[in-house]
Amino acid sequence: MDNKYGSLASWVYHVDKPIGRSFGDVEFYLSCLKGTSGPILEPAVGNGRFLIPLLEAGHVVHGFDASPHMLDICKKEISIRNLVDNVSKKNFENFVYGEKFSAVVMPAGSIQLIKSPVACLGFLKCLKDCLSESGKIVVDIDSLSCMIDSGPTSRMWDLGVDMLTLTESRVKTSYLHQTTVSQLKYEHWSSGILVSSELETFSLRFWGVFEFKSLLHEAGFKDVSITLDYKYPFSMIDGDEASGEVITFEAFS
Repeated sequence: MDNKYGSLASWVYHVDKPIGRSFGDVEFYLSCLKGTSGPILEPAVGNGRFLIPLLEAGHVVHGFDASPHMLDICKKEISIRNLVDNVSKKNFENFVYGEKFSAVVMPAGSIQLIKSPVACLGFLKCLKDCLSESGKIVVDIDSLSCMIDSGPTSRMWDLGVDMLTLTESRVKTSYLHQTTVSQLKYEHWSSGILVSSELETFSLRFWGVFEFKSLLHEAGFKDVSITLDYKYPFSMIDGDEASGEVITFEAFS
């Protein structure tokens, strides 16, 4: 199964993207959530990088993730801060909640983990069903430029005695289906000795701006607005002159 986020992958993620680290998304989403008084849902909550700042800002936030290793980190970080733990293990395909949410948030391209357009549409419809009558969704996608294969990359995190490494190689790029598959090799070294390693495949689907906006409309959302790189409003009349690496959609139920 792709995108498992095992124990070593989750550790690397947590070191690279610690709680509160922002790419501009934390501030932007908090601005979008001003005036939101009801509970908020974050699917694919991961280690809590994004969820915990929302909790600390006073919001009631529920989250879920398919990776038990990511959830272990998230729950630990919530507990350290004496915040309310409303995170649980659920999948995109079968999540159920008995309450309505005022907002759904999905930063950092998490929705691109869903590779099938049919499955993504079904997921968006489920999210809409979770929202209150005036609820909204705020979701990020990466631009199609991320499909370009720049060759193998390696990264390293020096933790004193311990060292973590990540090597990423593109296995497949499908421009027809707008998907990529990469091989991720995680390694944990201690005092120069290899302690453990994990090998995972990681798949993503990329969307065009008009394509994803149409998908939101098909799922029943309305009043869709688009922002580039958390700064620049996008208009359909901008055409080829508009550019941005992160594309954020905001829409209402």
